[in-house]
Amino acid sequence: MISIHFVLLFAAGALAFWLLGGVLCRLGGLLCVAAGALGMAFSPGAEALLFLALGTAIWLAGHWHYALRRQRFKNPLTRYVFCRWAPAWLDPTRSWAVAVVPERSESQPRRRRRAR
Repeated sequence: MISIHFVLLFAAGALAFWLLGGVLCRLGGLLCVAAGALGMAFSPGAEALLFLALGTAIWLAGHWHYALRRQRFKNPLTRYVFCRWAPAWLDPTRSWAVAVVPERSESQPRRRRRAR
């Protein structure tokens, strides 16, 4: 039997993550990337490289969360990463902006632009 306290705590945690998750992930990821970069500078090793990779993943997760909430990316770098490198199902903005173009029938000629 699930306690009501557990359900309320889970709901409060989910709400807090929805409201603050993007900011916390972006800041936490940035701090991990900085720590990994400093670690690589002072004592290069696998630990520093792992910290750098995990920080990058957390930072990207924060930007993904931001894009999921606001239907736009925070900066051009993350838009490039999610729209060019990542699979299409990872892009949270792919189906939000659909161009509305009226269909032309074949009887309507194309309009030509005048040369200047």
